[in-house]
Amino acid sequence: MVRFVIAAGATAISLVLLLPVFAMSAAIWVFVSCVRAVSRVLERKFVPWSELTTFDAALGWRPRAGIDAHYLAHRDDIFRVVTDSDGWPGRRSLDDSAVIVFGDSFAFGYGVDTGRSFADLNPRPAIKAMGAPGYSMVQSVILMEQLAERLRGKLIVWFVCLENDLEDNLLPAMGGYRAPFVRASGTAGGWEIAAEHVNATPWRSRDSGWKRMFPKLCVPGPIADRVFAVSEYLIGRASAACARAGAHLVVLTIPDPTQLSYAGRGRLATLSGHPALCDVDLPDKRLGEICKRYGVPMVVGKDHLTSRHYKRIEGLHWNREGHRRVADVVARLYDSFKAGQLGMRTSIVPSGRDGLAALHESHAGLR
Repeated sequence: MVRFVIAAGATAISLVLLLPVFAMSAAIWVFVSCVRAVSRVLERKFVPWSELTTFDAALGWRPRAGIDAHYLAHRDDIFRVVTDSDGWPGRRSLDDSAVIVFGDSFAFGYGVDTGRSFADLNPRPAIKAMGAPGYSMVQSVILMEQLAERLRGKLIVWFVCLENDLEDNLLPAMGGYRAPFVRASGTAGGWEIAAEHVNATPWRSRDSGWKRMFPKLCVPGPIADRVFAVSEYLIGRASAACARAGAHLVVLTIPDPTQLSYAGRGRLATLSGHPALCDVDLPDKRLGEICKRYGVPMVVGKDHLTSRHYKRIEGLHWNREGHRRVADVVARLYDSFKAGQLGMRTSIVPSGRDGLAALHESHAGLR
């Protein structure tokens, strides 16, 4: 009996002592519930990418037309996207624009609100961006050929992302979407764009397509040779399409962020498998040689962008400062174009210099 009384008393005392803990836990639960309720009211609603894209028989996919919504960028924030009646970012039409920019997510303006990308930061020139996340160079060529009649007299700036565009040219799918790609043709040494597999059925292969081949492109070898042979085929087709349309094509390479820091260059050298042979400028050099053969001006993006122009956390796309920098580059290109200093007979922009200054020099006297 005595033990029972002692135990009961100890239990009562313990419960009394625990009351503040219970009260604090209840207060925390109420606070968290309130915060969640308020955040649900204030948080911007966003839709998944599957609702922002639609099937396209030629391109594989494209942004939906007439969008005004928000999306959640990978490892980033929520951003607003607005598309025109054809599905391209912004409300400005192609016909009302002096500069047309083709490319992938960089052209699309991924990771910033529509209206705050490079295409809208300067009052002039009027820029129309035509691209979508995941596009390779192949989709840009298809679009140039489809729209050739509407490109007459315009400056065409082609964003070529070194990090993945060059390898994606060889891949039949991207993130579950079937994609047109380049393969060897029946002609010896020839190439062709393959698209017979492109339909609305999701690509079921377990291979995601992301090979991180870029380090291999920084060393001489058969992998780089094949990738750049495909790039030459596509640049040749783009050059021919723009020439027929009377448009003026310029290639602007988008550097991989690893090219822009000492540590990044070290990682590239290690991943290349041949550190002593690794040259982070080699992709620009190879593309520059190709562009020179086709008379296409090329601006080396690495000459104008630094690591501070890329997002710190997400790490792959431009931040606001990066978009501002690219807007200035495109505007200066347009000034050269209007001054008659861009022509089909041009030399490439050398790496390691102020690209646009060299561009002015290389076009002096050419019309």
